[in-house]
Amino acid sequence: MAVVPMTEIDMFATSDRRTRYEQYAHLRELGAVVRLREPDVYAVTRYDEVRAALADHGTFVSGEGVGFDPGVNQIMRGVTLVSDPPEHDLLRSVVGAGLRPGALRGRREEIALKARTLVADVVAKGEIDGVTELAQAMPMLVIPDFLGLPDRNREHLYAWGQVGNDLLGPATERTPHNMEMTQRLFQFAHELAANRELAPGSPGAAMLEAADQGVIPKEKCPLLLVDFIGPSLETTAAAIGHLLVVFAERPDQWAALRAEPGLVLSTINELLRFESPIRGLTRVAARDTTLGGAAIPEGARVWALFASANRDERKWERADEFDFRRNPVDHLGFGYGAHHCVGQGVARIELHTLIHALLESVERIEFTGDPVIAENSLLNTYAEIPVRLVARKAA
Repeated sequence: MAVVPMTEIDMFATSDRRTRYEQYAHLRELGAVVRLREPDVYAVTRYDEVRAALADHGTFVSGEGVGFDPGVNQIMRGVTLVSDPPEHDLLRSVVGAGLRPGALRGRREEIALKARTLVADVVAKGEIDGVTELAQAMPMLVIPDFLGLPDRNREHLYAWGQVGNDLLGPATERTPHNMEMTQRLFQFAHELAANRELAPGSPGAAMLEAADQGVIPKEKCPLLLVDFIGPSLETTAAAIGHLLVVFAERPDQWAALRAEPGLVLSTINELLRFESPIRGLTRVAARDTTLGGAAIPEGARVWALFASANRDERKWERADEFDFRRNPVDHLGFGYGAHHCVGQGVARIELHTLIHALLESVERIEFTGDPVIAENSLLNTYAEIPVRLVARKAA
């Protein structure tokens, strides 16, 4: 059995994308499983082993938390993400009821109209900040109405939600602010459940009805609302931000995609492979086990690095190149296994309709300044993307 290599690399010293990808490549060379000195976790670095760990939810459990900070893991216990079967399966059936393909199909044209209207507005403006005016704006146009949220506090939802992934990393100087924002989101979720402020027929209202019928405990409702709100905004916005940067850097691929709009689905899959919104989440080994020939002891915290797996040269040819024709349907950008992203159907519709709206209206995407990466422990996202969306000329 292979000895697990140990490294002194600080995987949380910077949010710089290039540095992070260099670190992932170095870890993959060291081994499929590499032990970090600080924080003390077993990082799973290669595609096959990450997928195997995510698939084995009996060995690599989520109920002990999926982050690094013990206090935050304790706070998050009881949400779908931080639970194991059979509780997880019950909660997920409630959360996912309104997110199934049939339920989403009827919303597609409504979302497409919002995407076309948003794109028309930002193209008319000329120069924009691609983060606030497009990447964050799109899910904010869709998700609050979709979930049945009231109008109040909508202006705070993104700020409250985007800190969640940062909190899941090791404690930093940002932690006190992140905790305050998260507490506000939890308070809002408690008010929504207690006052039943969710629109009839919405997934949020359906969750309250499930509690009324005794399917889930009523005290779970605020936690599940937090499950709904935070991830549904921040990860989609991260993906849209990367879409702008990727095609601003590769105008030839944007022109080629405009000529082949049938490859939008392939583009989305490649985007999520190439720039995974979430670096990865942790699990705890429920028993002594092996992974990739490496011994992992019971109780060890294991970090499944989605972003590293998605750039694994053992899995993908030219792994560090973006190619919208690749169509990597088995990417791990949405996770895998029992805990794969339950809201990915909505996210895919948002991305699909937005990209089509951009293809119809935008000749090219140009930087007007340097993009600024956001400081975040686990989320791969931008704080600022200065761009100009150059309108297509009328035929």
